[in-house]
Amino acid sequence: MPHIPTLYPHYIDVEPFTEYRDYPVHLERLRWLIKTIDEMKGAGHVRILDVGCGTGNITLPLGLIPRATVVGIDMYQPNIDECNRKNTYPNVTVTFARLNEYPIEDFDVIIFTEVLEHIPGYETLLSDLSKRMKPGAQVLVTIPNGWGPFEWAMTPMYIMRRMGLNGFIGKVKKLLGKKEPYALNQEIDPHVNFFTRKQIQRDCETYHFEMIEFRKSFVMAPIFETYLPFISLRKLAFYDNKLAQVLPTFLASGWYYRIQKVTK
Repeated sequence: MPHIPTLYPHYIDVEPFTEYRDYPVHLERLRWLIKTIDEMKGAGHVRILDVGCGTGNITLPLGLIPRATVVGIDMYQPNIDECNRKNTYPNVTVTFARLNEYPIEDFDVIIFTEVLEHIPGYETLLSDLSKRMKPGAQVLVTIPNGWGPFEWAMTPMYIMRRMGLNGFIGKVKKLLGKKEPYALNQEIDPHVNFFTRKQIQRDCETYHFEMIEFRKSFVMAPIFETYLPFISLRKLAFYDNKLAQVLPTFLASGWYYRIQKVTK
């Protein structure tokens, strides 16, 4: 099967090492993370913390980065068990932990990929990071545009979840052949935070982070990946991602960004 094309040149062939090889939207996030961390560390060693690691489809391939030490944390024990079952990397460990109780002072990079939108009171998390991260450490985030095409398309599913129809949703997904490659706890809470570009910037100012990089990702591909899993997106997602780069920021379904703790 041919590789999924990408806008971001990557130095490590990650497709054989993750279930995301069948999910172009998810795979693109992993490729961006790999490329960004590999470039920012240069020839040095890097310590990476992946928060909400799920079943390890991002955490484990990060172990391919030369001179990297990777830790994944999650609050659902079956996810941790699945990570440990699949883990063959001596430089990767996963553990059950809550971020506010976990020592983060030695990490160079902390990752939140499709996580912050699920956390009520995420501001407390950012405040805690700002206080405990070491100076110069960076946070890499992938996040939906809270008012973009994907979130609007997900509204019917959120309403059904609030009505207690998770079981029905699960049956429909199974009928359509949709698998969830990121976590074993399928009854994940719907999004509770709907971010805007201005809100992200305000959060940076409030919690003393500097924006290093901000990128747009996809327009329609995440919607197709969710509702039409039987359609191949291997090429479509590539061109959809290219389209996102030329459209206004508010029309992208998601964003990738990198922030750094400001040194006083």
